[in-house]
Formats: sequence, structure tokens, C-alpha cells
Amino acid sequence: MRLGLLQCDVVDPSFLRIDGDYSEMIHRLLEKQELKFELSTYYVHKGELPASVNECDAYIGGGARYSVFDEKEWIQKFRDFVLKLHAHKKKFIGICFSHQIIAQALGGRVKRSERGWEVGSKETRIVSLSSWMDPPVGKCRMLYSHQDQVIMLPPNASLLAENDHCPHAMFSVGDHFLAIQAHPEYSEAYVRALCESRRGIIPAVVLEAGLASLELPADHRLLADWVGGFLKE
Repeated sequence: MRLGLLQCDVVDPSFLRIDGDYSEMIHRLLEKQELKFELSTYYVHKGELPASVNECDAYIGGGARYSVFDEKEWIQKFRDFVLKLHAHKKKFIGICFSHQIIAQALGGRVKRSERGWEVGSKETRIVSLSSWMDPPVGKCRMLYSHQDQVIMLPPNASLLAENDHCPHAMFSVGDHFLAIQAHPEYSEAYVRALCESRRGIIPAVVLEAGLASLELPADHRLLADWVGGFLKE
């Protein structure tokens, strides 16, 4: 499988020692799956996109420090590319920022959360199961780091998961789009570093609660199985 990483930001150089860059995180997420793939990286935030949706068999879009409603040319071009992927029914997994851009591009709504930042390891309720969500569970823990979120799903989207802070934590559109607000590619160590770097930005009570929650590890293998299952189905 030719897998395209639509990278929307870069890892802070001081954090590379933790988990490497985003391509290494994606490799680590999928390496235990029965999925042979070659990963190509496109630096979307620098204006780089595939010339054709058929350059890769499937795509994964990552997170970013930006908001999908920022008036930046590359964000508009990314939305347009997402629409092309949707028109061709190409497999696309959107994570965090890319989860939000799927919603916005297809007619949903994204805004700054009225509850502020969500950071740390959070219990997430599964509200609907798809065939690729194997093993099936009723809840799991995911790693979050965001302050924007989807407040209205796009037409024809199916809600898959929610939590008390984020009502649209995971959704799908048809069999080709999967949108995840959480970060299945992150480790607890990386989220901890992100949190520590945002002292003075994230309210102290939220930050400390998020850091404490990291003592409860996320369901990394489960989420990797689901991501792998979605790509293989």
C-alpha cells in the first residue's frame, strides 16, 4: 500500500528525542499491523500536496498548531484536496486538525471549544461500532491535545465516539473517511512534553489534571488495530 502522510506541522526539535518526527510516529502506529506500506510525506503546511489523489492508495492527515478557520492559503488548498479525496472515495484518516478539516470541508462546523483545552488521557465512549473496530469495546482511553473541536458533524457522517468534553471525538463518512480528534500516534511522554511546553497558555488546573491523567495509559494497541483495520477493509 502506498500511504501518504499529509503533514500539517512539524515536531518541535527539542521533542524529536521522544518519538521522532510525525512520519516515525505513524510508522510506529502501524508497524505491528499486517499491513505492508510505503509512506510518502507531503508537507501540506508548506503548500505541498499530491498532484493527484491517485499518487497514494490511502492518506493520513495529522495535527497542527493552527485552526482550520485560519485564513491561510495552504489551509484552503488542503480543504479543496479533502473534497477531491471525498469525491474519489479515497481512504483518508484525519487526526486532530485533519479531523476538523474533514468536518469543515464537508459542511460541518468547527470552533474554539467553550470548555477550553482538552489535554491528557481521556475515557472515550464508543457510541457506534463499525466492522473494522475489532476488537469491539464500549469505551477506551485516548490521548487528546486540542482547544478547537467539531461542534456539528457534516451531512452523512456517522458518530463513532464521544467524551464529556468532546461530543464528536470520532466519526466516519462512508467507508472512506475516518476522523479522530484524539492522537492515536502520540505517546504519553510526547503529550506530557506538549503540556509542559504550554504552561502559561493552558490554565493551570486543566494542565495539572491532564498531566495526572497520563498515569492512566491510552489503549494504544486497540487504536492501532482500528486504524489498521480501517485501512485494510
